[in-house]
Amino acid sequence: MPPLKKLDEAQWLLSQQQFSQALKAAQAALRKDPRSALAANIAGVSLGATGRHQEAVTQFRKAVHLAPRFDEARRNLAQAHIALGQADKAEPILVDLIQTAPGDDRAWYLLAQCQMILGQLDLAENSITNVISMSSSAARALLLRAGIRDRAGRIKDAIADFQSVLRTDPDNIDALVGIALPLARQTRFDEALTAIRRAVELAPDHSQARLRLAVTLVAAGDREGALAALKELLDRVPGHPDALEQIVTLQGPGANDALRPMIAATKTAVPRKSEAYASLCFSEAIILEQAHDDPGAIRARAEANRAMSHLLPYDPQGDQRLTDRILKRFPPHSNEADTSAPANPRPIYVLGLPRSGTTLAEAILGAHPAVAALGERAAAGALLSGVINQDLPFDGEAVNRFNEADRRLLPELPPDAVAYVDKMPENYRLIGFLLTAQPQCRIIHVRRDPRDVALSMWRGHFQGTALNYTYDLKAMAHRFNLFARMMTHWNAVFPERILEIRYEDMVLNVEATGRRMADFCGLDWHPNMTAPQEHAGQVLTLSALQLRQPVHARSVGKWRAHAEELAPFITGLEPNLWPDLS
Repeated sequence: MPPLKKLDEAQWLLSQQQFSQALKAAQAALRKDPRSALAANIAGVSLGATGRHQEAVTQFRKAVHLAPRFDEARRNLAQAHIALGQADKAEPILVDLIQTAPGDDRAWYLLAQCQMILGQLDLAENSITNVISMSSSAARALLLRAGIRDRAGRIKDAIADFQSVLRTDPDNIDALVGIALPLARQTRFDEALTAIRRAVELAPDHSQARLRLAVTLVAAGDREGALAALKELLDRVPGHPDALEQIVTLQGPGANDALRPMIAATKTAVPRKSEAYASLCFSEAIILEQAHDDPGAIRARAEANRAMSHLLPYDPQGDQRLTDRILKRFPPHSNEADTSAPANPRPIYVLGLPRSGTTLAEAILGAHPAVAALGERAAAGALLSGVINQDLPFDGEAVNRFNEADRRLLPELPPDAVAYVDKMPENYRLIGFLLTAQPQCRIIHVRRDPRDVALSMWRGHFQGTALNYTYDLKAMAHRFNLFARMMTHWNAVFPERILEIRYEDMVLNVEATGRRMADFCGLDWHPNMTAPQEHAGQVLTLSALQLRQPVHARSVGKWRAHAEELAPFITGLEPNLWPDLS
């Protein structure tokens, strides 16, 4: 068959989404004419459609080399890099493409994706807004902008974008699934459940919808409802790694043991260096621990964390530079501020290492009828990212902008609320900015034995990329040392403006710790604060299940039984930063 006809065949097969056959036809065309940029592009598209993105990159590079102004191949090359997690390689390709074709809305869309992945959220929003202005059908772009705004902590704006899509397309599954989490973060849980249940009703086989339904039900305290949603997903997609991992965390040993064959079979079918494989290993570790097979559980945890650390490597030098840059802005001298006039409502920041007890501390405060518990708000970090990353001044004008934007991002608070709690643990990096911008705010640092924190992290699988250091024990020690250094610095710069409470004291005597926090925050003591599990609202983190149990001290000192497993972490802690460890 002449090359032209084989090339026509490849194009037709591609249009029919017969990717394996299209690849063969394109390869045949390339053998006949090795300089066919179109055949190389078709081969790349076919490879990418079957998950072979690295091979696709090779073909797209060949197409661009043969035809440097082949815009479709350039876009496809960038998209393949994005699929491989290489947004830094995709971005310059797209910038160059847009310079020559400024009206290319697909290139702008991909550039917005890159910028979001790279944390350039302002640039990402500008890029996707360009797409919206170019397109008469902007639903896809609005959904991406909603995701960008949500990541930036602009939750109300994200909800508005999702709602804009739903006004024209009330049954848009992606919008229904996407809006559920930001609604929950705004404490609009009934609306979140309504949206996600509608998505499941419209698309019963939509895995992400069922997963989001389960997570929302767990947050609302409906364990049985969450289990039912996950089991239905497993019936439809046997071996679904995320569903298995969530089910295992909700069930007891007997029910979990029955899942072992499915987990083992699925492990053989997914790549070993994938998040799906890590999820299955985390699930396996829980089951083995429940069966008292400690060596097996240790091996499974190590396997899970090894897979995740490969996917999300930790950058110790970058983290060190960021810490140095922040601390340099707040030299160690007294920072006096007028803290007499309370803000209304007053922000209370509960912070510390993740898994240190910040959720319990928030729940104790949130049990007070005049305090609104808002969970982990991303607002402060998102609003300050530009100031920190670009070393911009945090002067009076910047402070006013921060406060105005932060107020806009607050959900609607109860009319009688005198304070609200933001328990984002990572806000410990931002203490200097928060106390400068909001001198009447209160900072509560929850301190817990770092070895118990490390054990909890090592056993956990976290959403997103922010906690990538938790998948490597040496990396975890490095990050913990930076944390201890920062907290020592903040206490020197802002003496008596940070209340430290110990997790171990909190679980042994809830009332005494609650009274300390109430007094520090200018609140009258309320008896509800002694039983936070009875007044817990929705919780959107791994702590959701633990919080609904009566407060207990069973996890205190649990690290001792895992000392050998945690040895790389323990030996990596700097004694001068952790002087009270024994």
